[in-house]
Amino acid sequence: MRIRKGRSPVRRQGAIRWRGATLWLTAAVCVLAASVLAGYAAALAVHTMSRDDAAALAVPLPDALPAQAAAESVPAAPDGDAAFEYLPVIRRGSAEKKQIAVTVDDCFQVDNLRTIIDTAEACGGRLTLFPIGQNLEKPGMAKLLRHGVFDLGFEVENHTWSHQRIFRLPEAQMAEEIWRQGQAVNRALGVSYEQHFFRLMGGDGECDQRTHNYLGQLGFRGIAAWSLSGSDADMAMIQRALKPGAVYLFHTTDADTEKLKAFLPYAVAQGYELVTLNELTGCAPNAVGAYAEQDMPAPRAYRCDLRDRRLGDYAWCVVGMQDALRRLGCLKLDGPSTGYYGRQTRDAIAAFQRISGLPETGVADAETQRRLLANCRTAAE
Repeated sequence: MRIRKGRSPVRRQGAIRWRGATLWLTAAVCVLAASVLAGYAAALAVHTMSRDDAAALAVPLPDALPAQAAAESVPAAPDGDAAFEYLPVIRRGSAEKKQIAVTVDDCFQVDNLRTIIDTAEACGGRLTLFPIGQNLEKPGMAKLLRHGVFDLGFEVENHTWSHQRIFRLPEAQMAEEIWRQGQAVNRALGVSYEQHFFRLMGGDGECDQRTHNYLGQLGFRGIAAWSLSGSDADMAMIQRALKPGAVYLFHTTDADTEKLKAFLPYAVAQGYELVTLNELTGCAPNAVGAYAEQDMPAPRAYRCDLRDRRLGDYAWCVVGMQDALRRLGCLKLDGPSTGYYGRQTRDAIAAFQRISGLPETGVADAETQRRLLANCRTAAE
């Protein structure tokens, strides 16, 4: 073997051993990374099925909201045999008439809710209530709901059983939060009551595919957002936001009760009609049938859409990405993964893209997710 001038055989052998150690270390890191990514692939693969399986398991989605409803749809999915159908996110309704929808969330304070209902009744208005399921078990709540629905034409919709951010719950718990609230409404009203709208805690998780999938399976028409949160505004702001089609968000706190006692008469004096979300969006009233206990259906299968995930998103798939990034050492968080695509997650995705030879955008696009899946499949093989 030829030896370069100036290098002894001992040094040459040491260099060979060093190169061997380097190659061994590189191989070990690759194996570790592949095994870590397998967990993320498994999370996404759970919901993947063939076209034939999808046809066999499909549950018809509800009819789309009428054209006049100002709904914000999530962009079409880039992958899969067909684009996943997300429900519309409702922020306002038709502006053709001087109508607004006043929605009341949580319903922790029974006495305040009674005052709000009495105020709406005095104004000839109809409200849409989004109670937390657990609050429906409070003394006097069922009687109030029955009065609002059957005597005044109110609407009662879904705001989870226990006020959870369901986008970061495992799928079975996510489904239970929705289902149990609906069953609590049925018990309170003494009927089987159809619900059309779901409101997320804090409005977080509008792009979570699992939530849209289960809501569509149950026959919901949309996710209810809002034009203005009256809880976070003073009376001047609330009055300035008064426009045809506006959707207001309030709660049953003492402060909001006082605001509603002033705002509801004000809106009517300005020529506005207080209507339910169904009326504002052109949907039929929630159907009512004979009461019957029902078993919770398991969420149907669906194909993950691999849509871009970016800064500001809240979704279960972000939890999976965060878990994988943390195991790789790219992301450090205190406590469990949050499902929120914040700056730390964006920077961690950019780091993963850099070491994977992908454009360093910080956006978890379809190609980034495909690369994760490809690495996982290779490890599995």
